[in-house]
Amino acid sequence: MIEDKESNWLALHPEEEANYKGEYIAVVGEKIIAHGDDFIEVIEKGKRWSDDPLVVKVPKWEVMAV
Repeated sequence: MIEDKESNWLALHPEEEANYKGEYIAVVGEKIIAHGDDFIEVIEKGKRWSDDPLVVKVPKWEVMAV
C-alpha cells in the first residue's frame, strides 16, 4: 500500500505525468512543482517547496503487462 500523499496522488492521477515523459518530476502534496532532464536541478527546485519532495523519473513509453 502506498503511504505518502505524493505517491498516492501520482498513482491516482497518471494523466498528470503524461506531459513529462522522459523527464524527472518533483511532487509536493498534490502538485508537480518542478520538472526537467537534470535530476539534481529538479531536486534543488523541489527543495524550495519542501524538505523532502518526491522526485521520480517518468518513463518515455507506457508499459503494459498482459
